[in-house]
Amino acid sequence: MPTSKIQAGDIAMHYELSGPANAPVVCLHHCFASSMGYWEEHLPALEGFRVLRFDARGHGGTDVPPGPYTLDMMAADVLNLLNALEIDQVHFCGVSLGGQIAQTFTLAYPSRVASLILVNTTCEYTDAQCDLWRSRAQQALDEGMDAIAGPLMERWFTADAAERRIPGYLYMEKAIVAFTPAAFDAASAAMCMLGTTPRLPEITAPTLVIGTPEDPGAPREVTEKMARLIPNSRLEWLTPAHHLSSLEHPERFNRMLRAFLAEQAA
Repeated sequence: MPTSKIQAGDIAMHYELSGPANAPVVCLHHCFASSMGYWEEHLPALEGFRVLRFDARGHGGTDVPPGPYTLDMMAADVLNLLNALEIDQVHFCGVSLGGQIAQTFTLAYPSRVASLILVNTTCEYTDAQCDLWRSRAQQALDEGMDAIAGPLMERWFTADAAERRIPGYLYMEKAIVAFTPAAFDAASAAMCMLGTTPRLPEITAPTLVIGTPEDPGAPREVTEKMARLIPNSRLEWLTPAHHLSSLEHPERFNRMLRAFLAEQAA
């Protein structure tokens, strides 16, 4: 399926819309420093659905305007994309940064979300975590992406995944060095504004939270808090993994995703 670009508010967004025209739409939001290619191994789970995947502001083939960005801004990008494509409602699945934007979008535009899938994401950061993101961003600006790629890959994948060089590892290895320092700085600033915890009880859409107990970026206790605070939610663990569990275990993730979406369509 060929990709396209469309004007969505103040940016041109790179996207792909595939699948049966009248089927329910699943909207996929990739993680930080990647692109719509994140979802390649997960597309088989979405057969029969209409699938919208895209590159977020600053990522992939989408425009890279000057930062800093905000989560509200990036959620509005999704709204503008849906409006431009005349899509009324979606099942929204987001990973990491994509999950932060999915939460923000659902809270801002609840009628547009039929269900929500939050994967290895969080609803809050400590001051220390924000300081770490800002120091990484400064290092990227000063020294380039190669300087921070290694430490990030160690947080994102287990040593086993790195040793076996699984497809998801190879994809992210290329994606991180292709990401620009300016986009890293702009998008990490958005993450440091995260704070959806107090509003999670407002989410009424059926929600699947997928986490990893060993995730250094989305700790177990925060994952459990999200599932506890969102009223109509359930929690499933995907392990052993670090931060990008769906890329470490694509088949198991696909079964979780497919089963949840099948329940919503029933």
